[in-house]
Amino acid sequence: MRFSVLSTTLTLALTQMAAFAAPSGGNNAPTLAPEDSNTNGTTHTLERRFDNARMTWFNPGLGACGAFNSGADSIVALNGAQWDAGTHCFQTVTLSVNGIPATAVITDLCPSCPFGGLDLSPGLFSRFASLDVGVLAGSWNFA
Repeated sequence: MRFSVLSTTLTLALTQMAAFAAPSGGNNAPTLAPEDSNTNGTTHTLERRFDNARMTWFNPGLGACGAFNSGADSIVALNGAQWDAGTHCFQTVTLSVNGIPATAVITDLCPSCPFGGLDLSPGLFSRFASLDVGVLAGSWNFA
């Protein structure tokens, strides 16, 4: 009799501990929120920054987004891997090369650029270095 009372008490205690420790939903996967809200009602989403991105320059004209631009405009051509059928057209990006910041607008496609790479207008590229340099490494993200 003592054994059955002790066994029953131990079983109940372990059952309650297991129920307390188990996450809701019945699985052990963590629950992740798609976005974080602070107390004033604004939401924050994570943006990806592309570090050590390959940046080259090109001569703009009529871009893949349908706008005509000149070499003096602060624009970029987005690499083909991130092009996503033009969904980023006219989106602003922030760039930094050797600590020098700039902003630009996506107006064209760069099919030869690697993932994370950008083609910069001559005016934008020259903010960072002479066009003779040809290729820069920098960071950028969607603004």
